[in-house]
Amino acid sequence: MIWREREHSFIMIRQHDHARVSGEFSRSLHAGPTRDEKRWDEVLLGCEQHDRGWIPLDRIPIWNDAKQRPFSFLDFPEPAKLVFYRYGIDQMEEMSPYAAMLASLHYCALISHYGAEDPFCRAFLDEEQERQERIKALTSPGEDELRFHRAVLELCDDLSLYACLNEPGVDKAHELDWWKDGFDVGKKMEAANYETIMPRWLDERYVELDPFPFQQPVEVTIVYREVSKSLIAEQGLAEAYEASEERLQRIVFKGKQPQA
Repeated sequence: MIWREREHSFIMIRQHDHARVSGEFSRSLHAGPTRDEKRWDEVLLGCEQHDRGWIPLDRIPIWNDAKQRPFSFLDFPEPAKLVFYRYGIDQMEEMSPYAAMLASLHYCALISHYGAEDPFCRAFLDEEQERQERIKALTSPGEDELRFHRAVLELCDDLSLYACLNEPGVDKAHELDWWKDGFDVGKKMEAANYETIMPRWLDERYVELDPFPFQQPVEVTIVYREVSKSLIAEQGLAEAYEASEERLQRIVFKGKQPQA
């Protein structure tokens, strides 16, 4: 689960809904050094489905008693989280081995940053490396091609998380620290002139990206629930979440306008 906190509520977004937004971004990118249309379709599938292991976990959100807030994808207990990561990648491999390999590489890069020495993480990394080598032998991607496709998933995941985790219209000083200095993945992409991509909220509906990696403005739709803290206190998180209606937030990502 992804959430951000307001004074009287939590804005809660399912991981798979976030991944669907990643897919919306990916469909607006140029295919780059892709040999054929089928391979690019598998990349788009990888972006859209990379968090499908969270689908069963997000059906009933869980309250973190120690921190008095919902568990999120950041602090969900590691052993259980890794089991569902693997479950989701297994499902993806049935749809597309190449898409599953991209998701596997993506998760392994994330885990290597914060928990590679943990025995559960180490076992996950070892098992996924075996999967990656098996799929590489099957699909034979070029090095430049695979590097680009990994960058596509990273960028689209980051842009979606940026939209989900920041309050719409927030000023730069109060953004989540992760991207205050921009998206470094832009340095891996010709579409961004191999430069860091700097995001900035213009208002509650528009986000500016500089440089702009897409061919035209991209509108995405985020599905969320606003869950009242008082309702959580009365009924518990699971029932309060179920009682909260789904809402839609539409955000447009656009390029920087030239100054007059």
